[in-house]
Amino acid sequence: MMSWKGERPTMRQLAGELQEKFFREVSDDIALVVSSDTANKAYLSGYVSMAHDLAPSYRSAALVSRDRTSLVVSAADAGPASEFLRKAGQIHRYGEFYFETVEDWSKDFLKPARSDFTAAFKEAINAVRPTDGLIGVDRTNDDLLWDLCREILGEHRIADVTRCLGAARATKSPGEIARLREATRLVEDGFRRIIKQAHPGMTEIDLAAMITEGMVAGGGIPRFVSVTSGPRSALADTYSTRRVIAKGETIRIDAGCTVDGYWSDMARTFLFGEPDTRQKTTYAALLAGLEEQLATVRAGVPANVLFDVAMKAVRSNGLPHYKRQHCGHGIGLRSYDSPTVNATDTTVLLEGMCLCLETPYYKLGLDGMMVEDTIRVTADGFEPITTLSRELFVLS
Repeated sequence: MMSWKGERPTMRQLAGELQEKFFREVSDDIALVVSSDTANKAYLSGYVSMAHDLAPSYRSAALVSRDRTSLVVSAADAGPASEFLRKAGQIHRYGEFYFETVEDWSKDFLKPARSDFTAAFKEAINAVRPTDGLIGVDRTNDDLLWDLCREILGEHRIADVTRCLGAARATKSPGEIARLREATRLVEDGFRRIIKQAHPGMTEIDLAAMITEGMVAGGGIPRFVSVTSGPRSALADTYSTRRVIAKGETIRIDAGCTVDGYWSDMARTFLFGEPDTRQKTTYAALLAGLEEQLATVRAGVPANVLFDVAMKAVRSNGLPHYKRQHCGHGIGLRSYDSPTVNATDTTVLLEGMCLCLETPYYKLGLDGMMVEDTIRVTADGFEPITTLSRELFVLS
């Protein structure tokens, strides 16, 4: 079993480990890597910025060599970024925002920020460009950095490292798994609170608050808390409302948060009162699908095989017309990461990959149910990250 012993590493420590892992994936002549993709920037630098939550189109970049990390950030993001890196000289700012500073904070904040991202990136690349070797460019987002590096350095000095970054991120280190576990635990604790305290007459928002409060108190950032009941439980991803939950109604909860940028994603189904025959049969079929995935998963199995066994099991255990576009996905610095567990993704699973496996079912006008777990793939099976029972929970 692969797990972090003792305290989990800080994000700076984790970034150092992940940088070493990435540079092992690329050729020795890659001297510097640049990325403006939100997840890859966090992976390479360790810095997870709130600015991306406030403005999803916000542009920033990481420039990482084997011994140095620099960030290109907005003037507003420069304060938290410099707190993280601890060396403001590695921060290159753009745009308009004003911090006043004490005398010994950093003289760099007294210098004017560049007018825009392009100007700040050019300043950064010229400050850290190696005399020899190649610049690896991550093209996950778009080709802006590729075009800028080609303009500044020439095409002979740049190389596409998008696939190498994907390969490095595909398997998770102990420090990454520790964060996935913590993010999952915070959701599970909220579910356990509901199991103990929920009762008919409560609203969807009442239950969502139980989960969200625990996330925040535990240091997580709530990302989605979808508590749906009765006919609303068939609406898939939707916000909770003040709908009062009645006895006998299905409650479907799908929730996740982040810890240091690493996501959780899990789901369970609950009932106020004993299930009827249809509810029992439906849930048993969905659970059979997930359990068949868990019995099949291991390193070397293609992702689409997990989809096939899930679909076959659900259909043969009570839902013969069951349809799904996917039955799971990778998870890490993105909630939906590679691979996708669908009919066409033939990605071969590797030991250390982390997956969410799920078998949701939605019948509009009636209800919806689902069960979803997060796991780490091992050589001969899986290591659970989600630990809560997969039963259909009957709430008193």
